[in-house]
Formats: sequence, C-alpha cells, structure tokens
Amino acid sequence: MSIPSAPISFTSTKTQLGLTRSQDWIENLLLPNAERLAAVSFFACLPHPLLLPARQWLRGSGIGVAAQDVAAATDEVTGAVSASLLAEADCSHVMVGHAERRGTFGETDQLVARKAAAASAAGLTPVVCVGETDMLNASEAATLTSAQARTVVAAVPPERPLLFLYEPGWAIGGTEAADPVHAGHVLRALQDVAAGHHARFVYGGAVVPGVYTRLRNEADWDGVALGRAAQDPLLLTEALDELTTPK
Repeated sequence: MSIPSAPISFTSTKTQLGLTRSQDWIENLLLPNAERLAAVSFFACLPHPLLLPARQWLRGSGIGVAAQDVAAATDEVTGAVSASLLAEADCSHVMVGHAERRGTFGETDQLVARKAAAASAAGLTPVVCVGETDMLNASEAATLTSAQARTVVAAVPPERPLLFLYEPGWAIGGTEAADPVHAGHVLRALQDVAAGHHARFVYGGAVVPGVYTRLRNEADWDGVALGRAAQDPLLLTEALDELTTPK
C-alpha cells in the first residue's frame, strides 16, 4: 500500500512586493510559520532580483525559493535568465507559461514546452501553468488544458518531476474559484495526459480558506497555489489548517 504524498503549496508575489516589503513579508509572516509551511513543501516564486536575498532570509527554514520565469534556451540573449543560473541561485522550481505571460507576451505552448525542458535539464522542477482564459464548460476546458500540457509532457523526460498548476485565467485575482466538479474534470484530463510521468497537480485562482477542502472532496488534488492568502496572516493560517488536515 502506497503512502499518499503530502500536500504541496506555493505562492507567486508577481511584482507586488519590492525588496523591503518582501523582506518584511518573509521575516514577519513566512518565517514565524516556517515549520507548517515546510510541511507542505511551500515555496515562493519571486522576481529574479529578489531570489538571492530571499535565499539568505529563508536559509534553514525549509521554505523554498523559486523563479517566475526562465529563458527557453542557453543562447546569450540580453535580459534573459537561464535555467542554469536559477539553479546556481538555489531555486527549486520555476513557473512557465503563466496566463499573464501567455496573454501579454504571446507565449505559445511550444515556447512554454521549451522553457519547461530547459528548466528540467538544469535540475529545476517546472511549474507548468495551464488553464482556459475565458469561462468554458468543463469538457472544453479539459480539452484546452490537455493540449497545453501535452506539449510540455512531450518535451520533458518522464523521470523528471513536473508540477502542473491549473489556474483558469478568469479566476486570477477574482473572488470565485472554479467549481470543484469543473476543476476535477480538468484534473482527470491532465492526469491522463501526464500518465507515466512524475507529475503532481495543484489548483490556483481565487484560493481562499475552504477552496482546497471543496476541491479535494471532488478530486485528488495535490495542493493549491495561494495568492492573496499568502500575504494575510489569518488567511494563511486557515489555508495551512486545511492543507495539513488529513482527508
């Protein structure tokens, strides 16, 4: 009988916090909760200039540091940040294909797959962001997200870890998460696509206390990505209570 993996959680600060505010957030909210955060393998996806100082602030805490993007190749391109450099900076994960980057910069599934492959080859775990932009029915959403995921799965060796983040674009920054039945339908489609790979699956988008419980009552999610809840002491405590409560 296999032992279920512990839940996993993370957050992305996007461009919300500068150097001083990031240090304050880490020292006054994350570190006091370090033991509980480490229990869910928590990591923070930060802008590139914050990675090294954050690694120092979090040293020995069990909380990981991750990047929000990575270059798709090792070519010398001005302004790009290579996967090998992120690995040297002691990053554990890197996000690829976030909906905002797909929309703003026109990142295609093929480019996202190249980024995931580069990250994986450098020893990082790609956090592969997938999800529909507009509200679709569950079947349509599953078809779209499966296509996004399939390109990445084909580019990364099956023995290398992948973390898929299903985050519907319409839920980002919103007040209502995806319906658990809808999300569960998408999850099962993603699991089919990634069968045979070392993959885990988390939900993101309007995650507040109660969302994870509703999701896992419907399907076998590995965890949730926290947005504003990761920066609010009460919401973070309640989210950790959910994540660490046996099903």
